[in-house]
Amino acid sequence: MMDEFEVNIQVPAHELQSDIISVTGLASHLDRAKEGLLERVKELQAEQEDRALRSFKLTITVDPKYHPKIIGRKGAIITQIRNEHEVNIQFPEKNDENQDQITITGYEQNAVAARDAIQAIVHELEEMISEDITLDSRVHARIIGARGKGIRKIMDEFKVDVRFPQSGAADPNLVTVTGRPEQVDEAIDHLLNLEEEYMGDMVENEAKMAYMKPSGSTASGMEEPRGPSKGFVVREAPWAIGNEKAPDMSSSEEFPSFGAPVTNARSSPWGPKRF
Repeated sequence: MMDEFEVNIQVPAHELQSDIISVTGLASHLDRAKEGLLERVKELQAEQEDRALRSFKLTITVDPKYHPKIIGRKGAIITQIRNEHEVNIQFPEKNDENQDQITITGYEQNAVAARDAIQAIVHELEEMISEDITLDSRVHARIIGARGKGIRKIMDEFKVDVRFPQSGAADPNLVTVTGRPEQVDEAIDHLLNLEEEYMGDMVENEAKMAYMKPSGSTASGMEEPRGPSKGFVVREAPWAIGNEKAPDMSSSEEFPSFGAPVTNARSSPWGPKRF
């Protein structure tokens, strides 16, 4: 301001608690500097009043079991409420005495609107029910899907929460579905249909595996390689009476040659000779 109005401005020290500001300079500059100072005072007073308005606090009581649902996955729901109504929303710390109190800070009308949004969520949560169903544990992994993608899609589609049993649970087939009554019914029907479909696939695959499984007495399931043929015996044939031994295929005595060996005839341009 001193550069703008070409004057010297002296502001009293804070400990003096004085409301007098001294302005020194040319007479033609003093009036402009004074107007500038008074305008700045108005701006500061408006900012102070605005801060007071934005400091309005509203406290509501909400059962702590609903807090995670109000916050949402990765804070998505509470962040949306904060941004939409331009307020600050504080949940109780772990060591706070009042674990059921949520504090909203902002303009009064905005804080009231944010309170109404939170209470609407609580009212919806209070109307929700939980139902247990039995789903064969063998299909749980397939319903959940890779990295939970499958079950998240189901929960988003039907607006329900689905909880599968932990490892070592007393009943590994027990699944809990939570949501509004009509949505819970629809989600359960969908899950049961998936179970029937996946169980059918499992039975079909097991049947295929049993059909395709190789047979055999060896450990590898492969047939043992056959050795050289030992011949054969025709039992009770007239020539085999008293001799049940298989003939030796390489023996010249048992299988003599007939006639002299045929030698290659001399080649002729007119072809082989005829006899």
